Amino acid sequence: MAAPSLKLEPIDEDPTPKEGEPLSAETRKTLHQNIVSKLRPLPFQYHWAVWYDKHAENMATPSTYRNQLYLLHEDVSDIATFYRVYNNYPWHKIRMRDSVHIFRKGVRPIWEDPENAQGGCWMFRVPKGKAQAFFHEMAVLCLANEFQAVVEKEHDHVLGISMTVRFNSHLISIWHKLGSNDRSIKALECTAIDRLSPELRLPAAGPESSSYSYSYRRHDENPGYKEAMELAGEWSIDY
Repeated sequence: MAAPSLKLEPIDEDPTPKEGEPLSAETRKTLHQNIVSKLRPLPFQYHWAVWYDKHAENMATPSTYRNQLYLLHEDVSDIATFYRVYNNYPWHKIRMRDSVHIFRKGVRPIWEDPENAQGGCWMFRVPKGKAQAFFHEMAVLCLANEFQAVVEKEHDHVLGISMTVRFNSHLISIWHKLGSNDRSIKALECTAIDRLSPELRLPAAGPESSSYSYSYRRHDENPGYKEAMELAGEWSIDY
């Protein structure tokens, strides 16, 4: 199966504002990222990989199962590398129901991976217009070990973050290893909500509140989990 037609292309736009022109929030963020990327990059505690997950209606065949995931970048080891990948990624070309994952190197973003098998994830449904900024902030918290720090004492591990494209909203998920640990689950929820920028926080009421929702689910609570684990064993997939 051919890989999805997504290519990393250089960004030609110059974010530097003209003289006297006020800085927009997006321009300030871009300039900040450009400055950070030119500094001596500090390594992340863990190395990360970027995956593309092509949605398939029927996962009943080994070939479909094995070819749904595409490794786009195998080693994101510092903040400069992250922004080189992130800033040049064609986010607007992600197809409906496809996903992008940023996961610890060596862990596949699927339930069947041994690191994920007993885990779960927080899932945030975010309006399309705010989803990219939301995903960016969650990714930085993940890679910079902000999430890991709050579950460390529980001997838990934050394994990655995903964004799945929907029509009016996107699903953004934070995956961790111990789906039975209530303290870890609560700590991740509080950190995700408290560390968001004010404009991205989930509104308690108002016209936007119906577009936001979030919930937690263990992987083994998903329909198809048992069948997926059985198929993975039958096909002897090499992780």
